[in-house]
Amino acid sequence: MSSFATELAQRLTSHHSYWENFLALQSAGAASTLPDQLERTHATLAGDEVVKLLYCASVFAQTDQEKYKGMAQAIALNSLFFDTEHDVRERCIRVLTELGNFPGLSYAETHYEIQTGSLLGLLQRRVSQELNTVDVGDERLALTDFQKDVWDALPNSSALAISAPTSAGKSFLVIEHLCRLTTDLPKFAAVYVAPTRALLSEVHQSVTLRLSGVEGVRISSVPSLDPDSNPKQVFIVTQERLQVLLSITDMVFDLVVVDEAQNLSDGTRGMILQECLEQLVQRNKSTRVIMLAPGAEGFSDAASVIGIPELKPASTTVSPVLQNRILVSKVAGKDQLLLRLLTPNGAQQVGILPSKRGFDIPATRLASVALELGSKGGSLVYATGPSGAEDVADQLSQEPKIQEDPRLEELATFIEEHIHPEYKLASMVRRGVAFHYGKMPTLLRESLERAFKSGAIQFLACTTTLFQGVNLPARNVFIDTPTRGSGTILDPALLWNFAGRAGRMKKDVVGNVFLVDYDEWPEQPMNEFVRFQIRPALQSALLNSYDKVVAALEGNMPRLSPRDDTPARVRASAGLLIARAAKGDVQAFATRILPDFPDQRRMALAAAAEAAAKKLELPASILASNWMIDPFGQKRLYDRIVEKIRDDEINELIPLNPHDKGASSLYGGIFSRILKAIYGQNGNFGGYVAGLAIPWMKGVPYPVILAKAIRKAKERAQKQAEEKATKKLENPKLRIRAPKPVNTNKVIREIFDIIEDVVRFQFVQLGKAYIDLLALALRNEGRADLVPTIFDFSLALEIGIATASGRSFIQLGLSRIAASALEQLYPNSNLSTAQARDWLRGLDVEATKLSPVIVEEIRLLRLLEPLGENG
Repeated sequence: MSSFATELAQRLTSHHSYWENFLALQSAGAASTLPDQLERTHATLAGDEVVKLLYCASVFAQTDQEKYKGMAQAIALNSLFFDTEHDVRERCIRVLTELGNFPGLSYAETHYEIQTGSLLGLLQRRVSQELNTVDVGDERLALTDFQKDVWDALPNSSALAISAPTSAGKSFLVIEHLCRLTTDLPKFAAVYVAPTRALLSEVHQSVTLRLSGVEGVRISSVPSLDPDSNPKQVFIVTQERLQVLLSITDMVFDLVVVDEAQNLSDGTRGMILQECLEQLVQRNKSTRVIMLAPGAEGFSDAASVIGIPELKPASTTVSPVLQNRILVSKVAGKDQLLLRLLTPNGAQQVGILPSKRGFDIPATRLASVALELGSKGGSLVYATGPSGAEDVADQLSQEPKIQEDPRLEELATFIEEHIHPEYKLASMVRRGVAFHYGKMPTLLRESLERAFKSGAIQFLACTTTLFQGVNLPARNVFIDTPTRGSGTILDPALLWNFAGRAGRMKKDVVGNVFLVDYDEWPEQPMNEFVRFQIRPALQSALLNSYDKVVAALEGNMPRLSPRDDTPARVRASAGLLIARAAKGDVQAFATRILPDFPDQRRMALAAAAEAAAKKLELPASILASNWMIDPFGQKRLYDRIVEKIRDDEINELIPLNPHDKGASSLYGGIFSRILKAIYGQNGNFGGYVAGLAIPWMKGVPYPVILAKAIRKAKERAQKQAEEKATKKLENPKLRIRAPKPVNTNKVIREIFDIIEDVVRFQFVQLGKAYIDLLALALRNEGRADLVPTIFDFSLALEIGIATASGRSFIQLGLSRIAASALEQLYPNSNLSTAQARDWLRGLDVEATKLSPVIVEEIRLLRLLEPLGENG
């Protein structure tokens, strides 16, 4: 049937009239989603022409080619918006049934109040839908055909690569599969790898809710051993946390899920992910691996490099929702917007939108367009960086009236009390507008996302953080540039991934991606769909920077650069090769990584790594778990530690719990010692970082940390003003610019940057290497008795808390803000995870006067007694 249908589809699409009608229908469908005052300029379409297109769609749906299935779905969904006879919409239902898009079909039936008319049609619909229906918890959910194919493949595949658009529901399926295995098997271990803390937190919450009430399960986002020895363990971690976990335990995993697997190509982080995956499959040949990506190629080659020989693909390019790409440009000399639909056949006229709003200023045009076109449903507005997101949100919030919702006052108050009273985000939130970027505190970011999903926040100005993973669909997406904040061109696949946020499966059937001034972009990446190209980052670095890597292996490590990540890739590549040489398998490793590389050059690379490992004389275990850090710098640091031990200066070496007396002065010395040995860096930067890291590790609330930074910024500004005033008095003719007032938002953003980039990333890695080297030196120098006294400040830096109770709250899935607030309430800093859970179950939240936002987070994780049982 499919071959006949394909031949017929080819004949139908060979007619010029088909394309005229198809494009006219697409334009009409897009127009129906736009404001009512739109003056339509697209070609008109008669009802019988729509019926003919629906016949074509029924043929296309029977083929096995995605391009035809995509057109069939576009015809069916666009026809729903076409104001014509009821019979047309019934035909749409039949096409959606044939396509197996049951979430879209259910939405259409409910929203348009239509039902399948004939008994035969109703029977076909019910049978088809039942075949695609699965039980998820207490619900029965109808899946799309692609979802059902994936669902059937999950239990039977040792390695599966799932590639599908953002809105296809792939993560949901994999999480449900993981949770079923956890529930059904008597013993089970799984790890879910998420590239960002934002996605990590979202997955942790989903898994926690799904497994609520299942006995003997430990769910943790913290890389630590389980003191209760639960038979079932699920770790939800970033690749960096997975690396730490693998270094402290030899446990094997039954299932490994890699979300956003295209990140195997992502520089040093991609190398970490690759190395961790290789360790996991080497530990247990039966470990099942599932990789997820929003449209990617190269899975099989990447899997082969990692050591996964057979990877089964499951792929689609068809989204279950309609996503219109609409070009927006100002009509010259008029307060009007020209709207065109971008299709594979070029840009098609949709209409002209008159407005009382001016669009003349390029700097505010993105916000103006969003306000004009984003009135229906939530709108994501892309900004090129955190400061840009703040600026766009500020412009959006100038609108006299956007949104009034009582939930926004709670969120705004939370921001003032738990971030800073002068943070401008609070006033924006009260107007239904917010900005969002990855380095925000977790609870703040998640609260903004929840408010957006609920409809309380209508406009969210965001950065590339939302380009990956986080489930935050919207009715509208606005983009006016294909660049990052630095001006570099984004990977087109990233933009397509972000555009995929437009449209919400089960909640809508259409989403609009507005491309503002698209014709003026330096490139036009949205013309055709672009997949991610997966190529292991280590392989790319070795192929592109072979000579630099060889030089690094000889001790000539390149200096890191904030504008170029090549030196970081070279250093990491050299470190990993040296670690493999110390392990004794660098030759085989190089052969697998570079199968087509000339033997002589590959052997020279391996030989240089072996020579470096021999020269360093550091244990293979330390090099293997810290290869991201310059191994020659590690050797210098080790030698300096040994020197201080022999000089009887051990007290200056052993890190203390930051709550202990003397910790403040101790960490400045430790951090400076690390920086000097690893990077040859002198100065007081280590002391500056320690001054921020200590309150961070103590769980000191953000308002306190930020108030101190703002006060210091104002003191510096005052000092500069006084110095300039003095110079002016000394020389009245001297022209001196008045100092700018302190920008509180900028100071807050800079502190967030330092916490995330330096404290929670750079010094977490440096700190782990320091602890490992210190323990080695103590053992080698006859002071092994002191090793247990070393405080793991690396973990404390990562999670922002130093007590056992705080760690337990975070292991339960709570944010640092919530954990910090809770540990102030209970007079025991050594609560285990089980004890923390038991205490929370009986917590009287009204008596605590916790922020409603914190209470909501605790409730979402089902850590409180249900409202009916405990207030």
